[in-house]
Formats: sequence, C-alpha cells, structure tokens
Amino acid sequence: MLKVASFFAGIGGFDLGLEQAGMQVVFQCEINKFCQEVLKKHWSSAVLHGDINKVMPDDIPRSAQVWCGGFPCQDLSLANQGKRRGLDGERSGLFFKYAELIKYHKPRWVIIENVPGLLNSHQGKDFQALLQKLDEFGYGVSWRVFDAKYFGTPQRRRRVYIVASLGNLRSAQVLFESEAITITHRSGLGQKEIAAQKNGTSFSEADCFAIQHASIGRKSSAGPQAKGYRNDGESFTLDSRGASDAVCKTINAFRVRETSGISQGVDGNRHRAIGNAVCVHIVKWLGKRILHVEREWAKNDNLNLDDLTSQVHIIPDKKTGTG
Repeated sequence: MLKVASFFAGIGGFDLGLEQAGMQVVFQCEINKFCQEVLKKHWSSAVLHGDINKVMPDDIPRSAQVWCGGFPCQDLSLANQGKRRGLDGERSGLFFKYAELIKYHKPRWVIIENVPGLLNSHQGKDFQALLQKLDEFGYGVSWRVFDAKYFGTPQRRRRVYIVASLGNLRSAQVLFESEAITITHRSGLGQKEIAAQKNGTSFSEADCFAIQHASIGRKSSAGPQAKGYRNDGESFTLDSRGASDAVCKTINAFRVRETSGISQGVDGNRHRAIGNAVCVHIVKWLGKRILHVEREWAKNDNLNLDDLTSQVHIIPDKKTGTG
C-alpha cells in the first residue's frame, strides 16, 4: 500500500481522497489549531506536525512515497488583484520550504493543488519557478485545471493540479488519457456512482437559490435575477473568508444563512476550513490513477506493488553522475 505525507493538510481533503483511493496517510503537517483537531480526530495514528518551517527532513517517514499539498494561495489568487506578491509572498512562498523537503527525500510522487492564478502570477514567472524546481530535482511534471462541478459536487471550483513523478513522465499518464474521460453528463451532477447518495433540498428547485457572499445582506425583494444569485444546480466557489455562499429560499431574508443541515450559527473556523479544502472527489480520482500507473509500472518491471513501495529512488547528480 502506498503511504502518504500530507502538507498544508487543512482538514484533510487530500488525505481523505487518497485514502479512499487505497493509500495510507502516515504524516501530516498543518499549522492551524482548529484544523489540527480535525486531523487528530480522523487520523489519530498519523504523525502530525505544525509549522512547516520547523519540519526537519528526518521528521518525515521514508516510507511515504506520495507527497501532497496545496501551499497557501493568498498571494497568488486573482481575488487579491493589486496585492498579488506571488511566490515572493510570505504565505505562498512556503512552496520553497516544501521544495526543500522534496529535494531531500525525493518521493516517487508529488501532488500540488492551487488556484489558477498560479499559472499567470508575475506573468507566469512564478509557475516557471515551480516547474524549474521540480525539474531540477529529477521530476517529470504535468498539470491540468479541474473544476469540482464535473466530479459530482454542486460547487464551481476551478483549481490547477500538478502531478510530478520521479525520474520519468508517468505524471502525464495520471492526468491525461488518449481517449475522452467521461466523468459527468452535465455540470453539477456527476455520475451516479460518485454523486452523493442522499441530498437535502435540491438547489434546482425554483424557490431555492445560491447566493454569492458579496450579495448576502441585500433585501430578498431584490430577487434572484440580481447579480450574485443562481438556481441552476450549482453553487459559487466556497471561499475561506467566513462569508461563503448561502442557500436561501426567496421567502427568507438573504442576510440569514439557511442551509440544509447546518445551523445559522455555524462558526467562522468551519467556513474558513471548508473554503480552503480541496475537492475530495478529484483527489480520489488522481489517487486511483496513480495506483493504476504504479501497477502497470510494476507489471512491466516484473515487480509487485509492495516491491515498488519499499524502494527508495536516488537520482544521479547531473554534474558528478553520483547519487
């Protein structure tokens, strides 16, 4: 079984998705105290560290050959136009600490998730710096933008997923296939086998609307046609600012959160944690693809998956030719 080291773990979106795919989480790193409590509850056996700046290479189990993490996006996000410092920022710049740890351990797989703004930050130079780092370490890197609404969730959430495979370009086999990938027959629903088995009140009802955070507080008489309202079966992207989408019926004041199964007094910690979380459905799909590629790799090399899991790969130094 492939073992996972999860960085910038949040409430465990990567962790849950990869475990559902068939992997085991053995290491987690998350600085937020609220998120740490969530991780401790659901992954009590995993080693948990706080500030990534204080993590030493020897703190991370060598057995973890799949590393995942969505480093902070605040300095990259298009929502912060005019204030985007990119990888020079204190928060998004934590990528470089993550890169130092990757360079030391060189796990077989690295998965990174971030906002699409990563692709054009500093006119693309930040993304170029990220790619160059992974290339220097001996990784073949592939990337692709996915939207959560095509993976069985009723939420629009576009994110770039970067997959890096050590010593080869098998990452492309994970993210891309020669034939079309059928995931959903229309946005917001997903295939029946991956969609939730039980839902509350449907968003598509004529009197139920998703409301963008900027519109909360407006009078209900403004009506659903005003900017920031929709009832087409999808929700706007959840954000981490504690003012996430509300789901209301038109007879309610839009300033009141009315969401099936969630109290009006839901606290800001939960909203921020959910707003920062990755889409579990996408991560599960990626995890299954990695396992498929691993099995094909083992088959071609006459190995079994346990043999691959136990191997530690050393990439020769480009200058000296030594490990």
